[in-house]
Formats: sequence, structure tokens, C-alpha cells
Amino acid sequence: MPRQGADQLPKTVRGVALMPTLVVSIGLLVLVAVGSVLALQWMTGRRVIDDFAERIIARGLATEERTVRDNLQAAVSDATFVADAIKAGRYSLFDKSLEHFAIGTLAAAPQIGGLVVIAANGKALRLMRGKQPSDYKLDYIDSTSDERLTEALQDASRRRTRYWGAPIFARINRMTYLDYRVPVFAGSQFLGVVAVTVSTEALSRVAAELSDPPRSISFMLYGRNWVLAHPVLVNETAGLSEKQPMVRIDTFGDPVLQDLYHLPRLDILGIKTPPGADARQAKIAGERYLVFTRSIDDYSQLPITVGTYTLASAVDAPLRLFYWAMIIALAMLALALVAAGLLARTIARPIRRASVGAATIGELDFDKVPPLPPSYIREISDLSHGFNAMLEGLKAFGRYVPRGLVNRLIKEGRVGAGTEQRTLAIMFTDIASFTSTCENMTADEVASFINDHLSLVGNCIESEGGTIDKYIGDAVMAFWGAPAQIDNPAAHACRAALAIKRAVAADNTERKASHLAPVRVRIGVHLGPVVVGDIGAPQRINYTVVGDAVNTAQRLEGLGKTVDADAESVTLVSAAVAAELPSGFNLRDKGKHSVKGKYETLQVFELLPAD
Repeated sequence: MPRQGADQLPKTVRGVALMPTLVVSIGLLVLVAVGSVLALQWMTGRRVIDDFAERIIARGLATEERTVRDNLQAAVSDATFVADAIKAGRYSLFDKSLEHFAIGTLAAAPQIGGLVVIAANGKALRLMRGKQPSDYKLDYIDSTSDERLTEALQDASRRRTRYWGAPIFARINRMTYLDYRVPVFAGSQFLGVVAVTVSTEALSRVAAELSDPPRSISFMLYGRNWVLAHPVLVNETAGLSEKQPMVRIDTFGDPVLQDLYHLPRLDILGIKTPPGADARQAKIAGERYLVFTRSIDDYSQLPITVGTYTLASAVDAPLRLFYWAMIIALAMLALALVAAGLLARTIARPIRRASVGAATIGELDFDKVPPLPPSYIREISDLSHGFNAMLEGLKAFGRYVPRGLVNRLIKEGRVGAGTEQRTLAIMFTDIASFTSTCENMTADEVASFINDHLSLVGNCIESEGGTIDKYIGDAVMAFWGAPAQIDNPAAHACRAALAIKRAVAADNTERKASHLAPVRVRIGVHLGPVVVGDIGAPQRINYTVVGDAVNTAQRLEGLGKTVDADAESVTLVSAAVAAELPSGFNLRDKGKHSVKGKYETLQVFELLPAD
């Protein structure tokens, strides 16, 4: 489909001028019948305020429900993730790597309170989060000495599906937990169970954050009789035990909740009950409260209800103010406001679209900006036509300019800043035997093949914060550490190289299924000082890097054909890169090699996937 050019934009609509339109329209509207406009204002204003009150209540319940779901889903995801890893044989119970894996899993989900892995023989790894999010307590226990763990193991061995267990009280830290259990089977063999917990204290912190006492209090219930979370339970666990892991609603001490399900239904005029919610009212010590609850039905084994109660005066106050405002409203003022509002919306809509579009253009996301429609107001139509012409030009310009780089240069204030010397990680990638790979392809197929490959490599580079310097045919040059400085650019570059290796392997799997020849890639990574910044003539400037480190990275990439010519992908890094890599990277010493343009030999290492 041909690109729409500026000459193909919608024709300018010649209409009336903006200012006469405003003057005449407002003048005529001021002269119309006052009574009909006032009646319209009463109906529309009343509806807006009614909807406003309903939305405040609905938004509070929705926010609380979404937060509870996020906490519960974190337990579901983490338990499934760990169980799948054990089932796949990547970890065993007494493998030290399982400890690191479990700690990493909890670190990524601060709402998780603990994780327990129980093997079929009864041996268990237990990891509990401390008072601080970064504190963990890890130990190995024999589940046969703990009745609850023994019961959990036996229960899981009889199931094939994942499920939520009943709330439990942990003596070790005197906290109550909801735990999600995933039985682990290898075929018909039961390997054990993985349980991930969410503490009721964490849910109570959520309730406290959503509360605004004394105006409103958020809470969560378990079934009809138990308080699961409440602001006062953040640090209060007195009275909880293994036999009673939660507090009964009728003995909790909150007078509003004490007799919740016997409270009368809400009957305040103008306040609607949000969909799916239950609304009641209570009068405590002369104050009237509105109580809204909604059940979370998705977790069938967890009868959780979220709720909030608020002072009635905080909700229906806008209604009372509105009544008084309507009584004392002046007819001429009301008419003028309605007229101004209608005109403002008509005028503001295209201007608002232009404003949003301009902000998006400022982020260089040209493709996300829709063209502005024409308008019968002359000035706005001219604005739309000019805006659309500019947008088409920017879209064409953006096809040939690296937007991500320009964005970072703008954010870093580096536009026009000249050059500077920095120590960067440089990467070169290239397709091995590219000519033979493409010899049976048409020109269009070659272009499509290169574009797909460069997109694959580019995504891996940019996901690790790398800057793509240029595409050289099927090769890519990228660097880390400019324009924005990052910690340990060598590590980021090596993670990108490993991601490219994985992506190429996955792509080759698809190519083989389509009876296409696999792609082999060579990657070279070096760390060293370079000059980075604006390089070129005044008419054409590139933000690029120059220096011996660039040549060294390219030589490392070319050395891949010597080190392992038949590898699907081979990544060679210099000693400077190897020295900067933290633990967790797998390197194989390939010895010293002579490369073109270098008097001294290079100490070369091959970057391998982690064991």
C-alpha cells in the first residue's frame, strides 16, 4: 500500500471563523428560555454527581480486589514456576542452586511471605521472609516432625491439580498465611509438593494503604465469619493460634463489622450499589456508615470478600451541596456555563487530540499518532491540515533515524554535545556463510531474511539497554554505556549475547520445521576506551563510537570462524570483558590469538550459557 503523502491529506474545509462563532452562539444561547436550560442542568448535574459517588465506591472496591488478586496471583505464579523447574529436573531438594533459585523467586515478589518445598520422602526446604523484605530465613526440616507439613504432603500426593490450602498459623513467626500448593509428579511418580504463602499481615498492609481513617476503612473477610485483613491487624496477632488462625468477625472489635450480615440494605437516594457488590448501612455512635462488599469468585477454594466502609457524610456531601447550589444558581450564569461547556467541548476535542498527538510525537512514537480530522471551524481545520502534513513528514523521517537513540540523547541532554571519551562495551554480530545461505533466495526473500534477523538481534540488544550503532548488511554493531551511563556495560552486553544465542536457537528450530537452512551467528564483545558522540560533517552527523576498541570487537567476531566454525552461535569476549563479569557467567578460555591489525595477541574467552 503506498504511503499517504502530504498532498494526499484531506482537503481543508473552509468554514466560519472561530471568534464570530463563539460570540454569536453564546449571545443567542443567553437569550433562550432560562427555565428549560435550568431543568436540563438539574438533570445532567444530578446524574453526574450520582455517577461520581458510585464511581468512587466502585473504584475503591476494584482497587482492593485488583490488589488482592495481584498478591494471590504472585503465589500462584511463583509456586507453578518452582514446581515446573523441579519437575523438569533442573533442581533437586539438596542442591544449593535450589536455595538461590528459591530466594530469587521470593525477591522478585515482595508480597510473598514464604516458600516450602517438601520432597516425597518428607525432607523439606523452608524459606521464610523476615520483617524486612530483603531478610530471609532458610532451613531444612523433616516434615514428619510437623503435623501440618505431613498433612500437606499426604494431601498433595492424592491430587493432580494445584489448589489453595486452608489458612494456617505459623508458630515460627506467629503469622497467618494463605498457601498455594502445587503437587509435583513425574509421570505417575509423586516427587513432592511446592507451597507458596501470602501472609494475612501483607493483606492487612494493603487494607491499611487503601484506608483513610476515620473517613473510610478497607477490610477483607474469609467466608462470612472470619476477618482476613484489616488495618489493625498489620502488627496485631494476639489471640491467633493454629486452631484459630484468624479472628472471628463478631469478636473482632470493629463495631461496624460486628453484625455485618444483619445490617439493613442501603437506601440513600442517589447512591447506587456498584455491580456485583452488596451495600448496607450502619449507625454507630451517632455516625452513619455505608458498607460495601464484593466476593472474589475466581478463587473457588478461597471464599474471600473485599470490602470498605465509609462515613455517609463523606459520600453524600456532594449531593447536599448540589441541592443548595441549584437553589441559589442564577439562571443567566447557568445558561452561560452550559453554553460555554458545549462550545468548549466542540473546540477542545480536536485541540486535545493535537495536544496528545504532540506529546506522543515528543516521544518519537509517530506510528501511534492518528491524523486529526478536518473541522468546520477554519482555524481548527487549518491546524489539522498542518498537523497531519507534519506527521506524515516525521513518519517518513523516522524510518531512517534510530528513534530509540534520539530519545535517549534528548533525555540525557546529549543532543549537540559533541564527543567525549568513555569506556564502553562494543558488540559485533554477523551471520556466518551469509552468501551461501542466501544464494537460492530472491532479492525480496533476502531482504525479508535480513530484516527478520536484524529485528531478532536488535530486540535482544535493546532489551539490555544497548545502543545500536549501525547495520552493516547482515551485521550489527552496538555498544553499552552511552549515551546513558550504566553499571557494568560488559555484563549487559554479555547478557544480550546470550539472549541472541537463545533467540537464534529458537528461530533455527522454526526454520528446520520449515525445511530451511539454520542460521549461524558469530558475536564479538570487547570493553575499552573509545570516543563517542557526534561524528561526521555538519550536513550529516552520526552518534557513533570510534577507537581501537571497536576494531578489537570486530576482530573478535571474525575470530569466531577460527575458534568454532560449525557452531550455531559462538560468542567470543576479550580478557577486559571477562574481568568485569560478575559471578554467574560461564566462560571457557580459548587461549591467545593473533588478529589482523594487532601486534599483540588477544586473550580470548568463549561465553557459554549458564550451567
